[in-house]
Amino acid sequence: MENQLNTPDTVLEKTVFIFDAEEGQVLSKDIHLPDGHLVAAKDTVLTMNLITKISGYHILEISVYDNSVDVIPTSDENVSYYNKVRQSELFQEFHASYKEDIDDVTNQLNDFMLKGQKIDTEKLLSNTEHILEKYNNTLQIFDMLHCMRDVDDLTYTHCVNVALISSIIGKWLGFSKQDINTLTLCGLLHDIGKIMIPNEILTKPDRLTDNEFAIMKNHVNLGFAHIKDDDIDSRIKEACLLHHEKCDGSGYPFGLKSDKIPDFTKIVTIADIYDAMTATRVYRDAICPFDVIRIMEADALTKFDPKFILPFLRNVANSYIHTNVKLSDGREGEVVMLNQHQLSSPIVQCGDDFIDLSKEKELKIIAVI
Repeated sequence: MENQLNTPDTVLEKTVFIFDAEEGQVLSKDIHLPDGHLVAAKDTVLTMNLITKISGYHILEISVYDNSVDVIPTSDENVSYYNKVRQSELFQEFHASYKEDIDDVTNQLNDFMLKGQKIDTEKLLSNTEHILEKYNNTLQIFDMLHCMRDVDDLTYTHCVNVALISSIIGKWLGFSKQDINTLTLCGLLHDIGKIMIPNEILTKPDRLTDNEFAIMKNHVNLGFAHIKDDDIDSRIKEACLLHHEKCDGSGYPFGLKSDKIPDFTKIVTIADIYDAMTATRVYRDAICPFDVIRIMEADALTKFDPKFILPFLRNVANSYIHTNVKLSDGREGEVVMLNQHQLSSPIVQCGDDFIDLSKEKELKIIAVI
């Protein structure tokens, strides 16, 4: 059982992003899954294992007691790495291309799902390929996706992001051009069933009722029903139906284990979760990619297939070699080397010191700068 603390009712509360949660903080509200399952009770003291467990359920916001009376002042340090990216000319060009892509994908998916028109896979592919061709630097693409904060994280935006990330994974894995195109389409079409889900459920800020959660989960069946008879690659149909399956059997709709889940679906699941974990939150600015890597690393041997998740995380982490970062003790330095068995804890050079974060357990990277 997790440790619990009796806390006075007069203590203030605050909402924190799960990546910013710290050991020793105390939950001020119960944490439930959409189906009502209790993950952690009010007054539970957070440990690193519990923080990892909560994030593993893709719960990105929690409430904790706030005993602080001081306000952290805004400073030049808060002009983050991602703010610099957003101010660049390259990002402005990406933003325009991305918005145009979203508009086209939105129209095509709506025509397919709501008007019964035939899906044009070649046109769908062309909308994402021009972004990948123009911005072929992986770090640039990932950084710019993180910076798309004026685009609502709805079905269409998410599908384009997952398509881009899936395509990048395919390139990292050495797939053929044809397979990369199929994988891109898997990402573009994986969540089309959500178009049929009522908006009040998709955007509901509170916990879903059992009935609402059942409706939400049905999006995989609705999407598959629309696409199953179309003359397209069967791997796209599988990704549409099975992208919420997990290798340990904890997913839905069938609770399949690793050997029953198709490879392309496993890749789309990684892209799907990575995009969900880096999605915009209105009260928070940039998300440190090493936090995302740490959370996904914890599930690398259970919920994901190691042959796909480990190369993905290794390449994401490798994208930040020679990037400046800030550590939790305030020091700034450069990422100079990865620890292959703990990718979220690389070696950072701060001045003349080389800090191995895999050994300095009290330290972590809190920002890319």
